[in-house]
Amino acid sequence: MAGPSTARSRLDRAIWGVLALALALVIGAFVANQAGFRARPRPAPLPVLSEVRDFQLTNQFGQPVVAADLAGRVWLADIVFTRCPGPCVRLTQQLRQLQVELPPDAPVGFLTLTADPAYDTPAVLRGYSERFQADSSRWQFLTGQKSELYRLAIQDLLLAVSENSDPDRAALEDLFIHSTKVILIDRAGRVRGAFDGEDPGARPAIRAAVEAVVRER
Repeated sequence: MAGPSTARSRLDRAIWGVLALALALVIGAFVANQAGFRARPRPAPLPVLSEVRDFQLTNQFGQPVVAADLAGRVWLADIVFTRCPGPCVRLTQQLRQLQVELPPDAPVGFLTLTADPAYDTPAVLRGYSERFQADSSRWQFLTGQKSELYRLAIQDLLLAVSENSDPDRAALEDLFIHSTKVILIDRAGRVRGAFDGEDPGARPAIRAAVEAVVRER
C-alpha cells in the first residue's frame, strides 16, 4: 500500500503535469498569435489628396498666420461661421471633443476657418473660441480676406463654401453654405483625409487616422 508521501508525490506530479500542459498550450497560442500578427500586412498609408499652399490670414488674437506656421504638426481643420446656430455648433463641438480625447502633448492642432470674415473679426472669433473652451495653444480660428479664406478652403482643403445668393431671405444658418467635413493635414501640409464632422461616431476613425499620420516620419 502506498504511503502518504507516495500519494502526495503522485498528486504533485499530476498537478505539475497539468500545469505544464496548460503552460505549453498558452505559449503555443502566444507564438501562433505573434506569427499571425507578423504575417498580417500593415495598413496602407493614407493617400495624399491635396496640399496646403502658402496663405496669409489672421487668428483670434489678431496675429498673422501663414502656411509655414503649420509645419511640424498634424492638424484637423474645418470651416464654420459664428452666427450659425446649427451645423457649425455641432462641428465645433466635435473638434472640442477631439481636443479632449487627444493627448495635450501630442503634436496635433486644430484649425477653424470662418466662412463669414466680414462679421467674424478676430475679437468675435476669440469670443467663439472661449465659448467652446478651445485651447489657444492648440486651436487657431482664422479670418482675413474672403478670397484668401475661400481659396484655402476650396482649392487646398477641399471644403465647399459659398455665400447664399439671397441672404435677405435665408435663415441664419443658411447665410453661408459650407462643408461640414473635418480635414486631416499632415506635418508636411498635405491633406490626408476627410471625415463627417457632424457624426460623433466618426471620432474613433478620426483619432486612428491622426495617430497613424503622427507616427509617420
